[in-house]
Amino acid sequence: MKLIQYMQRENKMESTTQGIRSEMEKTGEPKSGSFNRRSYYTNIRLCLDKKKIQLKAKVDTGATHTILGLRNNALKPFANKIILNNNQSGALTASDEEIKLYGYIVTDFWITQDILIPKIKLYFSEDIGEKAVFGMDILSLFDFQYLREKGSSNGTFWINNYTSTLDALKKRMLNKDIDYLDPELILDIDDILL
Repeated sequence: MKLIQYMQRENKMESTTQGIRSEMEKTGEPKSGSFNRRSYYTNIRLCLDKKKIQLKAKVDTGATHTILGLRNNALKPFANKIILNNNQSGALTASDEEIKLYGYIVTDFWITQDILIPKIKLYFSEDIGEKAVFGMDILSLFDFQYLREKGSSNGTFWINNYTSTLDALKKRMLNKDIDYLDPELILDIDDILL
């Protein structure tokens, strides 16, 4: 019993202040509020044109992009501005359907309660309705892991060593002379360097 309490205390100490690791807040599925091991949802926070927005996003390690659905009630007021921004591209779904993506720079993007990206280019789409997907374009910038909770079928996503990763990303942005994080640009740079 004391060993379990010690491990729980150790996990809480590691979870935030020292930059060792931070938990991606686990939240229930948007419609039913249920938790299950096949779907992991987290809250993300961001500012769009100085308005604070919180969304539930499905963490999807099979998704190449982080995409926020423009039919979400919190995003509807910004849909026309994002679409008219003319930063359009596309992606394929798991069933090979093409969807339109609109890149747009947002501010104060909180991945966890500890990890803030001051300015980042995110993708938005009408084609995914009101859903939000947290994909590998951002997840793969970090050292992340999924740990199954002992005695449960649920688990937790953790972002590890995030302070050093944020420092490295900041240096790359400065080297490219941009004032925001573009996950695709960073990934392309990594591909060239490998």
